[in-house]
Amino acid sequence: MPNCDFYATLADHERLLRWLFADGACHVFELNSDVEQPLKQFHSADEVLSQFNRTHPTGEKRDTVYLQLYVQGASPPFVPRRVRLNPETCNGATFRYTAEGWGLIQLYLGTVTARGLNNSHTNHNSQKRAEAWVSTIPEMGNVGAWDFKKISAFSSYLNQQIKKFSVAKICSRPILPGALEPWREGVSLLPYSHEKATVTLYANA
Repeated sequence: MPNCDFYATLADHERLLRWLFADGACHVFELNSDVEQPLKQFHSADEVLSQFNRTHPTGEKRDTVYLQLYVQGASPPFVPRRVRLNPETCNGATFRYTAEGWGLIQLYLGTVTARGLNNSHTNHNSQKRAEAWVSTIPEMGNVGAWDFKKISAFSSYLNQQIKKFSVAKICSRPILPGALEPWREGVSLLPYSHEKATVTLYANA
């Protein structure tokens, strides 16, 4: 599971997403749909970034946008899974859709909150892990239908691009240019505070 935790602001996300959509290797979906609505597929950086303007039922703005990347040609055509909801606990809603699949790549985009800058994140299942869990989660389908070599190759490519865009790191986590400014202004890169961690700058910072 070659994950990459990194720090980025909205400007950094825009740059990364524009690269992702220009590359064209993936289809980009939200992780979960709104209740009783189809699952969104995004086609541009602006469409994804607009999700940060939305609010939770509590009225709070979203501080993380959860995406799933489907590498084209890495499995049979992607179909969202319909999830049943309990209307008694979901304000009458009875279903929503989720982006599930053994070979989907997570791309979770964080932003600045009152506590600090949330980390962003990439990850995906290895074939070994998927095979170990398939009997526990049969609704995820056939592991053998996924081309994990192609998935791993794109996941590594994505992580390399994130590192290429970065200008510093905190522990092993890349920091993209926009995220370095909040740190310099005293904002924590969660869970790291200025008292407990230091940032290593690269030559291009």
